[in-house]
Amino acid sequence: MDTSALAARAPAKAVAAVIAAGCMWGSIGIFVRSLTGYGYNALTIVFVRMAVAVLVMAGLLAATGKLGACRVRLRDLWCFAVAGVASAVVLNWFYSLSIVMNSLALASILLAAAPVFVVILSAPLFKERITAVKVQALAIVLAGCVLTSGFFGSGTAGPGSSGPPFSWLGLAVGLAGGFGWALYGIMTRVGINLGYSSLTITFYSFVFGALATMPVADFSVIAASLGTAPSKVSLLLVTHTLFASVLPYMLFTYGMRFMETGTASILASVDPVCAAVWGLSLYHERPDWVMILGMLLVLAGVAVLNLPGGLRVLPALVRRL
Repeated sequence: MDTSALAARAPAKAVAAVIAAGCMWGSIGIFVRSLTGYGYNALTIVFVRMAVAVLVMAGLLAATGKLGACRVRLRDLWCFAVAGVASAVVLNWFYSLSIVMNSLALASILLAAAPVFVVILSAPLFKERITAVKVQALAIVLAGCVLTSGFFGSGTAGPGSSGPPFSWLGLAVGLAGGFGWALYGIMTRVGINLGYSSLTITFYSFVFGALATMPVADFSVIAASLGTAPSKVSLLLVTHTLFASVLPYMLFTYGMRFMETGTASILASVDPVCAAVWGLSLYHERPDWVMILGMLLVLAGVAVLNLPGGLRVLPALVRRL
């Protein structure tokens, strides 16, 4: 099925949900840096994020009487296990490390490799066509992501740094996170194809993510931070969970029910723009005109993906203006 046609038929609320998820993921760096200040390492941050998400979602499901609706078949548990490990250990761990090693913008940019992995893997796995519109949008988004990273400009590279925008190790770590994100998207599609709701897929992904990271979490750091500033840290953990896990994962999974996996992955790539805005607002990671151009390209790529015919309709739209 043609990607442009599918995107055109997708409800506006589904497209908005995926874009909103990307915007929320762009705020992860704020919470990671704050928790790092309390001594949390990457895996401890991931564990707390997943564990609190399980508690929050279980509470919401119980309060709304929907906990029983999250029954799954034992033979399908592998899907949620892979999704949980992919999002917890691979995506979140490497992304958390990338945030510490790179600027917020660059760390988010490196996740832009995820749509490439998703588009390529979705072709043989789900018979999703690699159409011209999808390639156009992906190319524009990737170009925008590279420019937003500050590699070609003079914007501030990272926390307290005026050197190169990335190290080779930081680059590798960021790309590994991108692969984890792609794997989560693939397994989410598998869960949808098996007939599970976005609520069920998200909940069990968090369960397995928490179980996977529990053995390596530093509980002494968690206890120490809660003992030092219980109200502040508790609020930070809950806010982190809601805006970086529960809401974006549910929104993304919901949106995927109405569009191809690769399309959803490209739409969610707006997170570098949001990350750059947060980096400017809170950490003085100043974007220059090249980075601003990159942000505009990311938004343009998202727009092209939702225009029937892709770039071919742009001249007509310009003539109408």
